Amino acid sequence: MARPLSPEKRSALLLSATQAVAEQGVQATTASIARGAGVAEGTLFTYFENKDVLFQELYLHLKRSLAETVMPDYPHEADYRQRMEHVFQRYVSWGLANEAGRFAIARLSASVQILDDTRAQGMEPFLAVSRMMEDAVRDGVLVDAPIAFLSSLIEHVAATTIEYVGKHPEDAEHHRQLGFRVVWRAITA
Repeated sequence: MARPLSPEKRSALLLSATQAVAEQGVQATTASIARGAGVAEGTLFTYFENKDVLFQELYLHLKRSLAETVMPDYPHEADYRQRMEHVFQRYVSWGLANEAGRFAIARLSASVQILDDTRAQGMEPFLAVSRMMEDAVRDGVLVDAPIAFLSSLIEHVAATTIEYVGKHPEDAEHHRQLGFRVVWRAITA
């Protein structure tokens, strides 16, 4: 009878993979990921069939982590600006608390390693945000641009905000508000 898989080892492998991908991108080796988790490389393949499967799982793991920060208390009935500010500020909070996760998800997103189906699964928790943005474009509140383009702008301003707050924590709230004002001006019609 096969031994049950350890949730702790799986978590350790995902944490190590997050750090390795943040530092090395998709060039991170399974050997370095296993070493970082304190397990043999063969153990990694007990949990993940191959490196591609590991990267798909890591991407979804990081997207779930982001959704657990962004989506609670999402103000479905608020105006567009309030909903967008909620998303922006929660994204910044997650990025500040998860530096390696932020870099890893950016590197995975930019790679060809992540399958379209995996990307779609990763976006499922954020469907309310996508719908809100589509409605805001339709209503003339946001500029008439693809949602992916607008999302990319938001992510880049958020990344700049995260980096600046990290360097100047004494003015964190001011810079977080400034970051949102900049993004709102950039995406509104």
